[in-house]
Amino acid sequence: MQPDKKLITIKDNKKLISDFIYDMIIRPRQNAHKWSATTNQTPNLKTGYPSQHLASLITGMKGTASGARGNDICDGSEVKACSKVDQSDKCQSCKNNVLRTDKVCPYCGSDKIKRNNDSKWLISVRSKDELRMLLEETPRFVFLVTDYPNFDKDDYNDIRIRAFEVWMKSDRARNYRELLDNYYNYIYLPHIKANPNQTPAPKNLFPDNFPFYMCNPIKTFECIIKDSLTEKAKLDITHYVEPDVDRSDLASELMPASLLSKPERNVLLAANVGFTDKTEFVTEDMRKALSLRDTDKAIKTIGTKQHKF
Repeated sequence: MQPDKKLITIKDNKKLISDFIYDMIIRPRQNAHKWSATTNQTPNLKTGYPSQHLASLITGMKGTASGARGNDICDGSEVKACSKVDQSDKCQSCKNNVLRTDKVCPYCGSDKIKRNNDSKWLISVRSKDELRMLLEETPRFVFLVTDYPNFDKDDYNDIRIRAFEVWMKSDRARNYRELLDNYYNYIYLPHIKANPNQTPAPKNLFPDNFPFYMCNPIKTFECIIKDSLTEKAKLDITHYVEPDVDRSDLASELMPASLLSKPERNVLLAANVGFTDKTEFVTEDMRKALSLRDTDKAIKTIGTKQHKF
């Protein structure tokens, strides 16, 4: 879990990250919202390529100019990005799509609007060789997510950007490797066999849910952009791990105990790992006593539509 220092060639990273976010995320998003007010088109900007730039600045490593057809980072790391910002919402009264900035539905005036917050990372595994490459040759996955830190308070002005790493050859990534292996063998292959002319949906991994935490992701970057749609927009980098730091001793993200099912809580209570009814967060050591929900579902529902990744 030690990044290859010879490949870390981008310096002054925090300043460059800040400049990039202002240039390529904050200002373009502000302009998109300005025009959205006129056109009523979504201001949602695609995150793929900007996220690869940002991943290079966070890791200190350049890309390979390959677009979506090769290594995202020169050390072979894979970059995955998703954004929960500026998604289209749904009026629950008339069922029309509405913009995130709409206080009420512009079609029927209802304030009953379902705010969507369900973006995820998409991970394709379409051949045995691709699975082998991900499991054996890819050193790490870099996951980036942009969201609203105060979504539950209906605050869509402040946004947050986070980056996490999962190092594939580390024992700490065993659950992530198992997720990919089970997706390919128990979902993808049976689907192809049953529907040879239909490509299965990719593996979906949602930020901040049970399978995500079970993969022991290590947060390497976080920033908050206050008042992001105003001229007073201010970027604050609240967490940053330097590119050359060995990740081996860094703690993974704590899992909120509220994500546990009752049987999972009982498993931890009986495992003598320091978990009690008052425990708020599940540590990486505690998580060793738990099993993957996705694994059980994949094996029990091979090739059926019951399984949801």
